[in-house]
Amino acid sequence: MKDTKTLPGAREKLPIWFSAAWSSRSVALSLNMAMVAYSSLYFTDVLGLNPAIIGILLMVSKFFDAFTDLVIGYIVDRTKTKLGKARPYEIAIVFLWLFIFLMYATPEMGNIAIYAWVFVTYTLQSAVFITILYGTDSVYLIRSVRTEKNRTVVTAATGVYNMLFGIIVGMIIPQVMQNVGVDRRSWAMVALCLAIPCATIGMLRFFFIPELDVEANASEVNEDGTKEEHIAEEKLSLKKALRGLMDNKYLGMFALMYFCYHFSNGISGGAQTYYLKYIIGDLGVGTWLNAGMMIILPLLLFTPKIMGKLGTGKTLRLGLFLMLIGPAIRMIGGTNLATLIVGYILFIAGSVPIAFMLNIYLFECMDYGEWKTGVRIEGMMGSITSFMAKVASAVASSGMGIFMTLTGYVGTAQVLSDSAETGIKVLFNIVPMLIVLIALLISFRYDVGDKMPEIKAELEKRHN
Repeated sequence: MKDTKTLPGAREKLPIWFSAAWSSRSVALSLNMAMVAYSSLYFTDVLGLNPAIIGILLMVSKFFDAFTDLVIGYIVDRTKTKLGKARPYEIAIVFLWLFIFLMYATPEMGNIAIYAWVFVTYTLQSAVFITILYGTDSVYLIRSVRTEKNRTVVTAATGVYNMLFGIIVGMIIPQVMQNVGVDRRSWAMVALCLAIPCATIGMLRFFFIPELDVEANASEVNEDGTKEEHIAEEKLSLKKALRGLMDNKYLGMFALMYFCYHFSNGISGGAQTYYLKYIIGDLGVGTWLNAGMMIILPLLLFTPKIMGKLGTGKTLRLGLFLMLIGPAIRMIGGTNLATLIVGYILFIAGSVPIAFMLNIYLFECMDYGEWKTGVRIEGMMGSITSFMAKVASAVASSGMGIFMTLTGYVGTAQVLSDSAETGIKVLFNIVPMLIVLIALLISFRYDVGDKMPEIKAELEKRHN
């Protein structure tokens, strides 16, 4: 069996470059939001498409996307290559950015052809390549970093890098979009200028971080007689895997909370562009919102310590509470820039535990599931949360498009109607508040973190 003890992820102390290399693909993936956040505005105001039709198309795309989430999880659980279980799928980052560029490079043609082009390019980047990348992330991490402590460190560092580069790009993009207006060629050039470096940087993790124990099926005995745990390669049947998922109550709770997070974030984020353009009157304000997020960076650094002190459940509830009061402050302040920034920061800060520490919660659910059922599920468990995120995004995007049409929004109109203005305000503040409240109520039953010492001790006995 190949000796893996000298590989970077197997060391007790990770190399200083490890977290940066690991974060490279996550950063390249997360930055797609910098462009996709403007997709609705591009479809309605640049291409002149009907928001209700776009909403329905995106909903169909997202539901297809949700289905592929479950498929990729099953495929990953049954994958066994010389490169490992999750690592080979990293190439998807290149194709993701290719289709993001093509989506913003819509050629001049008839409306039906444009709707088809938008649907196909959006679906491929969202339902195929993003699905692959999200569906393999937690599996790649658990198979390339040996200890739980180091996984937490890497997860937190990834959040910092994602936030840092997201803020930088997020400060630049609003100013760029403010200047490009409705010129289609300029939108395509902006997408290309972001796609090339992101696709290149996104492959660094593949080249520098190998999986551990690629060939392992059992425990390896060290020279001192102790056993070193390896990740099992058991080929799970679909029926057995689904039963294991259904019996995991904490996975169900977390999946519902994750759905609420993505639904509220999708509605708020989608409406934000319209809110800044029509209510505030300046898309460039997005730069100040992203600049304010610099305050959150220290929070990301200390989140692992906060989770260690409060526990995962209480940390999650604290975050959801902050997400709840953020939109309330924005609503009270109206067009006041200060309250807009404060509310925005609180909303994003509250999402740190559930968004940036996702893998930590998944590892808890994996351990609980193995402890309860005797079956360890990795790929499909990661896909469940991705599935919920995609369904939430589908409901959010379609609901927003239909709601805006019902309130009288017309992207090419010179003047925004009063009903359309009210609709944008409701989508930006009130809807996210109500959805986050549901997640907060669910979080009071999520107490698996308190049971982890007992669960881990029992699993260690079984493994030995």
